[in-house]
Amino acid sequence: MSGTAALRDARVVGVERLGAYAVVLVEGDGLEPVASGRFAMVRDPDGPAFLPRPVGLFRRGERLGILVDPRFAVGRIAEARTLRVLAPLGRGFDLAGATAAGTLVVAGGIGITVFADVADALGGRPRLIAGFHSAEQGAAAALVDADADVVLAPRLVTEPLAAALAAGDIERVLACGPAPMVRAVAERCAAVDVGCQVGLEAPMACGFGACYGCAVRLDGTWRRLCVEGPVVDGARLLAEPAA
Repeated sequence: MSGTAALRDARVVGVERLGAYAVVLVEGDGLEPVASGRFAMVRDPDGPAFLPRPVGLFRRGERLGILVDPRFAVGRIAEARTLRVLAPLGRGFDLAGATAAGTLVVAGGIGITVFADVADALGGRPRLIAGFHSAEQGAAAALVDADADVVLAPRLVTEPLAAALAAGDIERVLACGPAPMVRAVAERCAAVDVGCQVGLEAPMACGFGACYGCAVRLDGTWRRLCVEGPVVDGARLLAEPAA
């Protein structure tokens, strides 16, 4: 993990519609995108919510973007004028030695945002499988790759994943999305001995380990996701509880 978290002010300078989602465009002195898998905690200081929310912060043209679902509370930051941003936080994907050709990315829903800079980090575009509930949500796949393999419900991302793993040329899998999805990805990778890193989602109130609100099962016990992750080795999801 690199980079020291700092609290900064950001200005909301626009909102773009992206299918079912919205991209909140922000800018501010010293504000930078967070590396793949890491996150930021944001709060509208003038809004009704006291606690901040965890979000991805990615490059969007000359500005930075935050992808939000307007149906949920975090979507209210689209109505803000200013935001307080604490970033970068957490542990991201370990891409040491990874190549675009040998890497497969599997994203679910809004988890697509953590892969916005993966192509730059890998020196090329890896294959992307992106799962969504609807075609309107699927428009968000373009944040990473307009040619992504978009999978819509009721079809599951594990179907094309199984085919890709069977081809035998995948060296590692990077996944982020809902807990059932990333666990299924980890199980299938473990079955064929392919390395897998997963970005997990959990409610967070602080982002740095003080509140214990983001506890998840890792290594067979409860651990704070914001400290241990949010990106962890997929095998840690599959560990059995200690006897």
